[in-house]
Amino acid sequence: MPEKNAVAEDEKQVLAEINAFESAYGYNADYMKDLFARSPESFRRFVAARPMTMHYDQLPPEAYFTAAIAVMQEEDCRGCLDLNVKMAKEAGVPDGLIEQMVGAPHDLPAELKDVREHTLNCLRGGAIDEQVAHRIERHFGHAAFGELAIAIVGVRIYPGLKRALLKMQSCQIPSSVVSH
Repeated sequence: MPEKNAVAEDEKQVLAEINAFESAYGYNADYMKDLFARSPESFRRFVAARPMTMHYDQLPPEAYFTAAIAVMQEEDCRGCLDLNVKMAKEAGVPDGLIEQMVGAPHDLPAELKDVREHTLNCLRGGAIDEQVAHRIERHFGHAAFGELAIAIVGVRIYPGLKRALLKMQSCQIPSSVVSH
């Protein structure tokens, strides 16, 4: 019997954490609940990968969120885009810069335009512009470029998981999310 109670308590704790996350960010995390209900072990592995998706130490938050927002726009996920806008604000990225990331990327500073271009090139599977990549590395540093690579790959897990679990109903290309 104690084992059954431990499982029930674990389930309560996991669901409470997901609910708290949803509440804190106004974000629908039904896909996480669905994954947990289907396969607690798969959910644990997903949770173990999450720190990778938010790793930036040498890469400034402005560059990280330029990449994350570009991923979310390209992956066509409204909920994830809204969430990243909120997290960018929380990280101290200025509202005007977030607005450029979302709605006027052509107005971004040159180094962030490069981050966005490199991100989109990576997502689209075409040729990578090595000059752009080298400019990013020169501007932000060797370690930051590695962090950018992890960010580009890592943040795709969320819209990808939603899509794989058939939970994309709320996702669409946003018109504006900065005012949230």
